[in-house]
Amino acid sequence: MITSSRNSEIVLVTGGSSGIGKACCNQLSDSRTVYGASRTETQSDRWTYLKMDITDEASVREAVNSIILRHDRIDAVVHCAGSSLTGSAEETTQAEALQQFDTNYFGTVRVLRAVLPIMRRQGSGKLVVIGSIGGLIGLPFQAHYSATKFALDGMVEAFRQEVRPFNIYVSVLHPGNFKTALNEHRIRPQNVAPDSPYKTACERAAKFYADEEIDARSPVIVARKVERILNQKRPRVRYLVGTWLELLGVLGKRILPSALFDLVVRLFYFP
Repeated sequence: MITSSRNSEIVLVTGGSSGIGKACCNQLSDSRTVYGASRTETQSDRWTYLKMDITDEASVREAVNSIILRHDRIDAVVHCAGSSLTGSAEETTQAEALQQFDTNYFGTVRVLRAVLPIMRRQGSGKLVVIGSIGGLIGLPFQAHYSATKFALDGMVEAFRQEVRPFNIYVSVLHPGNFKTALNEHRIRPQNVAPDSPYKTACERAAKFYADEEIDARSPVIVARKVERILNQKRPRVRYLVGTWLELLGVLGKRILPSALFDLVVRLFYFP
């Protein structure tokens, strides 16, 4: 196990096996003691791997308790674990939608509930939840994915007020497209008819998302943003990180009439 200085902050990062989670583990380990949790075992000489399945409450608590046994505290949590479901909302079954919420939304809740008693006891803590631009702008053919990220945005905004009296700060960071394995592991509805009326538009949207992620920037950019958030004494509730076009899209939703913004979205995703 990687040893730590007594004064080193103890940080738990979920989704540490790849993508944004792994980038956060590497970035934060330069100045903190980092535990990277995921279902997939990962080796690193810079941080310590922990097995965790965020859809299993016992697995989450076991991983958190193992950190407490070693350090008796957790100073920060960066929650990156999640999945993406792509397909038409009509053709996605209720079970498939529930699975997306079980991972992205309730998986987050399980992690937060496991660490909060510890942070309340120690009188401090920082929680950074990785959301998505899709949690601010509804993404066509990712309706349920967007719904989970919108839910996280609202949950963090409300939840932050509940834990603030205990000197605990909760933030949500919404990244745009970055080069991760999300596209490789994207989930698709299983019972779509060959003659689906959504087939052409859905495939065009799926290709668009894949191409954007393949050509996207390194997740190290997100990790550096996370580090800056953790370095702040009083982090804000909401942060964005993305290209100027993605940030412009979020701003456009705020200031444009809804009919005009809808037109812009259609032209952007379905040129």
